[in-house]
Amino acid sequence: MEAVKTCFSKYATFTGRARRSEFWWFYLAVGIPSWILSAILQYTSAAKQAIVDEAMQKLFSGGDVSALEAQEATYANINLILIILMVVWGLATLIPMLAAMVRRLHDTGKSGHMLWLILVCGIGGLIPLIMCIPDGQPGPNQYGESPKFKEE
Repeated sequence: MEAVKTCFSKYATFTGRARRSEFWWFYLAVGIPSWILSAILQYTSAAKQAIVDEAMQKLFSGGDVSALEAQEATYANINLILIILMVVWGLATLIPMLAAMVRRLHDTGKSGHMLWLILVCGIGGLIPLIMCIPDGQPGPNQYGESPKFKEE
């Protein structure tokens, strides 16, 4: 929880350094709700599609589809709510995630400008993430004092 509090308190702070634990715990805390919302959306989308398929079969056989239409509308509304929640969560956490990654890159002695690689198609987004794995530089660097190896 401390890492999450720290990253949200430094919401748009792109200066300084961040320890590995701070960065990875924050990414996990942000990722779990995203994964849960995504899994629920996949489930409800599949259920909605199954209802649509069943309605099409009933329609071609001359059956009544009004009950299925109501179910399909319910799932469509649930999907819309889930998509809105995912967009709001994504927008609320985008800046602190980028700021945490920049601070993490600073801790390893790399420039935050490495985030521009995320715009590169394909594996471009993985490169800055991989660069966040190594331990930070001991002692101060051009981005500030080490949060882990404080000089006494």
